[in-house]
Amino acid sequence: MTLPLYKVTLKDMRTRFGSNSKHTKTLHFAYVLIHYSFDIIDSVIVHELAHILVYDHSKKFYDVVYKYCPDYDIYRKKLIKGEFL
Repeated sequence: MTLPLYKVTLKDMRTRFGSNSKHTKTLHFAYVLIHYSFDIIDSVIVHELAHILVYDHSKKFYDVVYKYCPDYDIYRKKLIKGEFL
């Protein structure tokens, strides 16, 4: 995606699977993601990386997400349902 470097951390996150702190240039991901398939994890990573380029959930943001993860909707539904592997 050719993006600036960000620090990456794993956290015990109870309400999100990932977050992006623009001020500290840090991406945070929930520990629980280790239970999901690589495709689902990749979709969460792409979502957070897209926030580096577009810091909202506008159409422009989702254009970036779908460019790098065309099946994002499928993975998002599986993530919400808790379909691990």
